[in-house]
Amino acid sequence: MTTSPTGPTSPAAPSDPARIALIGTRGFGAVHLRALARLEAAGTARLVGVVDVAEPPEELRAIHHRSLAELLDAVSAEDQPEIAIIATPIDTHVPFATEALAVGLDVYLEKPPAPALEDHWALLAAADSAGRSVQVGFQARGGAGVDVLREEVATGALGHVDTVRAYGAWQRDRAYYNRSAWAGRRRLNGRRVADGVATNPLAHAVHAALVIAGIQEVSDIARVTTELRRAHDIEADDTTFLRIDPTGDGPSVLCALTTTAPGQSAPWVEIVGTEGSHRLRYTDDTSVRTPGEELSHQRLDLLENLIAHVRERSVELISPLSSTGAFSAVLEAIQSAPDPTPIAADSVDWQGEGDAAHPVVEDIEQTLHAALTEGRPFSELGAPWAREDAVHVWTPPTR
Repeated sequence: MTTSPTGPTSPAAPSDPARIALIGTRGFGAVHLRALARLEAAGTARLVGVVDVAEPPEELRAIHHRSLAELLDAVSAEDQPEIAIIATPIDTHVPFATEALAVGLDVYLEKPPAPALEDHWALLAAADSAGRSVQVGFQARGGAGVDVLREEVATGALGHVDTVRAYGAWQRDRAYYNRSAWAGRRRLNGRRVADGVATNPLAHAVHAALVIAGIQEVSDIARVTTELRRAHDIEADDTTFLRIDPTGDGPSVLCALTTTAPGQSAPWVEIVGTEGSHRLRYTDDTSVRTPGEELSHQRLDLLENLIAHVRERSVELISPLSSTGAFSAVLEAIQSAPDPTPIAADSVDWQGEGDAAHPVVEDIEQTLHAALTEGRPFSELGAPWAREDAVHVWTPPTR
């Protein structure tokens, strides 16, 4: 197995640890706490305070605050944070990020960055006005495999590529959608939440496919075709087809995604050219390029990359907010479509009991593969659970 080089590089850890404020300590915030413990041990970062509306674990109570303003007032001059990590519900991303930028902090923002395209543009303006940077937590973007496939598309190394395909067949139980008030919701208390299989758990597949296809800006998109369905008793989509067509002559992006699979398999992004194919499993940074060449790709940590950027602005961010406009446009297309169509009960096999119960949609994995192979929505493939038309076509607005 060969190893690919990394994409953007980060210099050695700075001599003075970066001062970090973590906003949101539960859910993915707990993942950030573990990462920060590693970076503190390495001398790269120092956690100076946490913000959460709920009581944090005992070990964090001495540095716990109810708001960022309270944290800034409480800590000494030498402990003032430089970076805010925001790991809060989707609909709070923009308010927290805007507040952090306004007081001069650089921001690590969990994905998706914003629940609406207008919010994305507003956040870009806020970052520009503050002269600060926003790194978006599409962790798969740190894997060099994404850059390898992107380069192959751009240079024609595998011949002409007309589509980039993203496949994700995951299993999620009731507990996953019961874990918080916003999980599985499109709206909450009159505000857009924008949860869903393509915008949250498998958003990395969508974003990576867009990057590989060279679709970065909203203006790169001609139209987005969606088909949204759900087997879970939720408001958001759990089984989704996407086709993103570019304005130029580059490849389209096809996505077939679900959280109703019989098991959990590694999601992948694939390019198929006239002279070969290359499939990347972005969760473990491995890929297979025909005719059977296996590659292992290095990965850079997005927070470490942001710290390096803050220390030396010439270091490029791997996943800057400015590179995620196309993803926010796809999110807008999904949220602009009618609410997902329920999948008929006779096509769903519920397995397990209570919160551990999970739905398995009839022939779901075969249907996802067929959608990618043929480039057509589920309703055009003859799937018994997709007979009624649920296809919606969205075109980006002009600014």
